[in-house]
Amino acid sequence: MICLIGNVLKERYCIVEQIGHGGGGSLYLAKDMELGICRAVKEIPIAKKKEARLMQHLEYPAIPKIIDYVETGEYCYLIMEYIKGQSLGELLRSGKRFSLREILALGKEIARVLEYLHSRKPPVCYGDLKPDNLMFSENGHLYLIDLGSATFDHGKRKQICEGTKGYASPEQYQGYLRPGSDIYALGKTLEKLCGKKKWQWILYPDFFWLLFRCTRKQEKYRYSDMSVVQKKIQKLENRYRMITWRKRFLEAAAAGILIGTLILIAGLLKTEEFSVAISEVTDLYYEARQYPEDSKDREKCCMAAEKRLQRLSRNYGEKEQQRRIELLLAWNAELLCEPEKAALYYENLLLYDEEYPVAYGEYGMFLIRTGQKEASRKLWEDYKEKEKAELLDDSESRNLQLWEEINEKKKRK
Repeated sequence: MICLIGNVLKERYCIVEQIGHGGGGSLYLAKDMELGICRAVKEIPIAKKKEARLMQHLEYPAIPKIIDYVETGEYCYLIMEYIKGQSLGELLRSGKRFSLREILALGKEIARVLEYLHSRKPPVCYGDLKPDNLMFSENGHLYLIDLGSATFDHGKRKQICEGTKGYASPEQYQGYLRPGSDIYALGKTLEKLCGKKKWQWILYPDFFWLLFRCTRKQEKYRYSDMSVVQKKIQKLENRYRMITWRKRFLEAAAAGILIGTLILIAGLLKTEEFSVAISEVTDLYYEARQYPEDSKDREKCCMAAEKRLQRLSRNYGEKEQQRRIELLLAWNAELLCEPEKAALYYENLLLYDEEYPVAYGEYGMFLIRTGQKEASRKLWEDYKEKEKAELLDDSESRNLQLWEEINEKKKRK
């Protein structure tokens, strides 16, 4: 990535310094030589060109206005209104403590701007909500900054997770970003604003429940949309404005039994929901990506993933669950540079689940990647025989389609 300091974009915007990084690119401070004022310049990969240009049409008081757009080489640049001030993250690190009233007021403002984004056609998912991306200007106005991770929700579409660990939802690690992902991040952001004394939540059971619902690991258990979250926060504002301390303690005592029961139930559950458990394994892969190949840290992440998968294999016995676990074990072994172990997992899956076409495609592509083209060809013949005899189910995957395309091309030659 080339440093732009000193460059002039569009013969007008002179890059003065780099002031941040995130959302797939860097953030620069620039001088608008025509107007003599400062601008923020966000660098975005050219692959997100379409979405970057569409962002120009966003108009909302809490979103910095996009002034201009520039393309050069592999990147495009959004020239934006420059907001001078402090982020909520900076305020927290400086020792700022927020009251419940302040947290609810901030939560309502954040929910409003996110509701605006989600109401676009198609919906805009912000994707990286956290205290560092919420800026208080010098006049006390709250802004949602850094739209570099924002994407348009066109339905189910896999992509690289650009969220921040601790705020990104479980589905983001699996490659899916939806409005519900921003609800999760909002809950985590409000939780962070509460500071370290989270025991005080017992005094505000309704607020505890709001955070709990927003941050459920399975999206279907969160609030349905941001307008619902906004209404819930408004009700809490009204409720806690009128409630007396005496009444609050009485309610807390009654609610303590309910909250304690919820925690007890959570602790007594034998196993977590399967999708949540799997997402925790994929979290390790996301962490592993941060380290160079063949590094000890990357190997450590993959070893931890293998142990978790082995444990899941013992706890979840349904066919689809076992299929997914076995495939992840095979992929994990390949990441650990243990091709023999990976092959063993693939063969074990086909031995006990020979009607599963996805396993053929995954194993076939593995054999091609490892230079075993003849073995892949024989596996292809076995696959076609079972397909002809109608012994396979109707499961599909990208690697299965790719493997079929490769073999069909060879057949035509």
